[in-house]
Amino acid sequence: MKAIIITVLSILLTAVLVVGNIHWGNVKTSSLNNNANSPVSSSSVNYIDSDYYLQFADAWPEDSQKQLESAINNDDTYHILLLGSESIGNLDIGLMPNLREALTNTFDKYVSINSMVYNETTSNYVLNGDTETLIDEKPDMIIFEPFLLSDNNIIGINTTLTNLSTIIKETKEQLPNVTFILQPANPIYNASLYPTQVAALKDYAASENITYLDHWKDWPEGNSTEILDYINQDGTPNKKGYEIWSNYITDFLISE
Repeated sequence: MKAIIITVLSILLTAVLVVGNIHWGNVKTSSLNNNANSPVSSSSVNYIDSDYYLQFADAWPEDSQKQLESAINNDDTYHILLLGSESIGNLDIGLMPNLREALTNTFDKYVSINSMVYNETTSNYVLNGDTETLIDEKPDMIIFEPFLLSDNNIIGINTTLTNLSTIIKETKEQLPNVTFILQPANPIYNASLYPTQVAALKDYAASENITYLDHWKDWPEGNSTEILDYINQDGTPNKKGYEIWSNYITDFLISE
């Protein structure tokens, strides 16, 4: 009798073990399948397709493209600063509204743009030490209209270019990786000296290997009355003028 009981218990124990193993195998398989079909959490993988954004910066200087790529990969922002005289306008009427909208729509949070307006000559800018204010902004790229209309008929173009070199040198001493982009102010009607100053700025940019935004070629000729449809009486651009100018800069900053 005792032998029979032991035999029965052995059979029951074996059955329990077998059923338990089968159940555990099913649970494990189900768990693996569920894990395989689950999406990867965005918190565990933070992949950014930098190539998508870099394709729009194809016209930028090579160093700027590398800095942009680094900013994107680090989930950071590349900062552009628009520096110039009152010719570049303000946050409401000027170059900024169109540029900010275009850059935000293209680069999302990875590129920002701000502006600084200075209504004195380049000599005053240097003597007053205003480069320090520029440096404090810590820009990665400076699109600089070097106060040409402010200097016009007050200081000679050679002095303007000397001051420009000083501004660039002082800035790069503190921000060695910053990129300067040069551009003239808007054309004005029937000027004689001013176009020669703009031509000298263009030559300076070429000799210093600095990118130059030659937006004048998109405006009507300065000696044509047609230009009056694009500028105000004080010589600053109107809405149509800023559209021409900002579209040119946008085409440089955002390659299609």
